[in-house]
Amino acid sequence: MTDTQAATQLPLIVIVLPVYNGARWLGEQLDSIIAQTHGRWLLLLRDDGSTDNSNDLIAQYALVDSERIKVTQDDRGNLGAAASFSLLMEKALTIVESTPEPAYVALADQDDVWAPEKLAVCLQRMQTEEQLAAATSAERETPVLIHSDLRVVDSAGQVLAESLLNYQGLDADRHDFSAQLLSNTVTGCTALLNRALLRQALPVPTGAMMHDWWLSLVASRFGRLRCVDRVLVDYRQHGANTIGARQHTPGSLSWKTFLKLFQLRKSAQAQALFEGSAAQALAFEQRFADQLNEADRTLLKQVQRMPDLGLWRQRLMFRQLRR
Repeated sequence: MTDTQAATQLPLIVIVLPVYNGARWLGEQLDSIIAQTHGRWLLLLRDDGSTDNSNDLIAQYALVDSERIKVTQDDRGNLGAAASFSLLMEKALTIVESTPEPAYVALADQDDVWAPEKLAVCLQRMQTEEQLAAATSAERETPVLIHSDLRVVDSAGQVLAESLLNYQGLDADRHDFSAQLLSNTVTGCTALLNRALLRQALPVPTGAMMHDWWLSLVASRFGRLRCVDRVLVDYRQHGANTIGARQHTPGSLSWKTFLKLFQLRKSAQAQALFEGSAAQALAFEQRFADQLNEADRTLLKQVQRMPDLGLWRQRLMFRQLRR
């Protein structure tokens, strides 16, 4: 068997990467993708209306590796991170649906750096979880989302924290639906998704807090949400992050952070989280109305009521939902 034939036996992983004014660090991220030990990947890039030279940079990379790096062109202008990811994931789903063998989708951010084994490690865990799911549910393909821990680094790549999960006080083992409703444990740039999850989750609704939070909800309710206990991404923190490691909302909110935010009065930041979570819960209820049981509906209604509760009832319900 030739190297080319061996490569085609590997599952295809379609990587989606929206770009917006990311030229400063984008090359380093693209180089880390090219250096992956899992070599069968296709990178879909979309510029979201950059005013720097990001568009020229991605065009240069696509010219060098035109078989694996594709730039999506459209006239939709600046969509923002969630909508741009949603658009690219829909394009990626079309590709994986047309691939006869198993194929997956990975999410990437423009300013991070991947460990060389990132795709290979997440793929191995994905295949394990799919096998476990198939053994217990032969009726349908099970949605699966695999994610990992990250190392927090500054703009120069110096380490700020060896583990993002520890840094933010997040427990990746708390992956049940009720916990995810109020505290997302998934950092999107680590995520690997199977086609069953994409079929069920897309398109990401406007009511979603962020694309990765929405995906985590769908996976936790209808399939499997699992974390690889390894640091596979250097998560760069700088002034232009959409959601950074130090921002516990809207991306995530730990119980420890929640207490700090609340103190003895209502926090505007916590209240904003509850309002966003309520809108997301409503969107989830509307999208999956015919697939939910009574317990699901009760949970979703509780989250939708959170913004209107008093301080202590909010604290009590938050704690109850995250058990």
